[in-house]
Amino acid sequence: MSWDLCGIKLRTPLVAGSGPLGWGKEFFEIFSTRALGLFIPKTVTLNRKIGNPPPRIEETVGGLINSIGLENDGLCEWLKLEPLYRSLDIPVMSSIAGSTLEEIRKLGEVINELDYIAGIELNLSCPNVKGENWSNSPDSIFEATSTLRKVYKRPIFVKLAPKDNPLPYIMSAVEGGADGLTLFNTFPACKTINGGLSGPAIKPIYIRLLGEIRDRVNIPIMASGGVFSASDVLDYMNLGINAVQIGTAFFKDPNIAEIIWRELKNLL
Repeated sequence: MSWDLCGIKLRTPLVAGSGPLGWGKEFFEIFSTRALGLFIPKTVTLNRKIGNPPPRIEETVGGLINSIGLENDGLCEWLKLEPLYRSLDIPVMSSIAGSTLEEIRKLGEVINELDYIAGIELNLSCPNVKGENWSNSPDSIFEATSTLRKVYKRPIFVKLAPKDNPLPYIMSAVEGGADGLTLFNTFPACKTINGGLSGPAIKPIYIRLLGEIRDRVNIPIMASGGVFSASDVLDYMNLGINAVQIGTAFFKDPNIAEIIWRELKNLL
C-alpha cells in the first residue's frame, strides 16, 4: 500500500501534523517513524519568535485550547536540523509562516534549495498570532500563495482556517498556485485563554465542512482535526481525503500513530 501527495510518496496515510512534535529532534530520538507517511515539523518563521505569554495551553471538554503564538527559533536554527531530516525514512514537509509577503518569499527561496525537504505547508491560519492570520481574506491568501509559488518549485500545501463557507478561501489558494490543501487549522475558541481548539470536539464540524467542498476541489487534501483512532481516519478518507494529520492525539499518547496504523491497515 502507498499514498501519493502531489508526487510525494507516503507509505501510510498518517501524517505527523505541524506543532505537537516540535521540530522532531527529541521525538525521533525515542519513537519510531514506522507508522507515519510524512512528518511536518512545527512552523518555522524567518526570524525567531518568542510566542505568546503564558498560560498557553488549557484543557477543555473534548479538546485542547492552545495559544502558542508560533514560538520558534527561526530559520537559521531550523536549518541545523538537516542531518536529522536526512536520516528519517519518511519524507519531511516544511511548515512556514511569514508576517509579510517578503518573509514568505525569502523562506521559499531558501527552502527551495533543500533537496531533503519534499514540500512546503504554507501556514496562513494560525488563530493566535495578532496580524498574521492571512486566512481572513481571500485576496491575502492569493497573494501569499502566489508569492511562494514564484520561488518554490516543489509541492505547496496551503493550511487554512475553518470558515462557515470555506470555498472562496480555498479557491484563492488554488488560484494562487497551491498544489494541495491542509484543512483545517484549529477552531477559534476561548475558555480562560483565547486560542485555537483542537481535539475530538472539532471533528464533526470539519467532517461537515469537508463533505460540502470535497467534490468542488480537485487537488489533494490533508485533513486535520480530531483524529484519535482508525475510525476517525476512515471518516475523513471516506470523503475522498488523501491523507490525515495527527496532532493533539500525540499529547495523549506519543505512540498514537502506531496504535492507529495497527488497526487501520486491517480495515483498508
